[in-house]
Amino acid sequence: MTFEELIAITEQPVVIAGSDGIIVKINTPFSREFGWQEADLAGRPLTAIIPSALRDAHQLGFSAFLSTGKASLLGQTLDLEIEHKDGSATLAEHFILSGLIEGKQRFAARIVPRS
Repeated sequence: MTFEELIAITEQPVVIAGSDGIIVKINTPFSREFGWQEADLAGRPLTAIIPSALRDAHQLGFSAFLSTGKASLLGQTLDLEIEHKDGSATLAEHFILSGLIEGKQRFAARIVPRS
């Protein structure tokens, strides 16, 4: 799957963030699945949807990628928890890629809950 294909997904939950870790967009399936509306998340850090126990690891990994440019997790399927708007957490399959949107580096993740 390419970055362009990932950001065009309309039937599965997708979140898009900038290189600063700030959420810029979520799609309708993301809202339905996790209870967040775009107005709840746009402009907020990705840590808003990451359970507190995983936030430090996320920050370390994200910072390491930005400083080295070496991606160890992009393009792989990861089983991680995601936080719903109500504060509950769900194990979900994450698939993350990076690419350019309007000349700006972005990160997009397809996040599908595990049954």
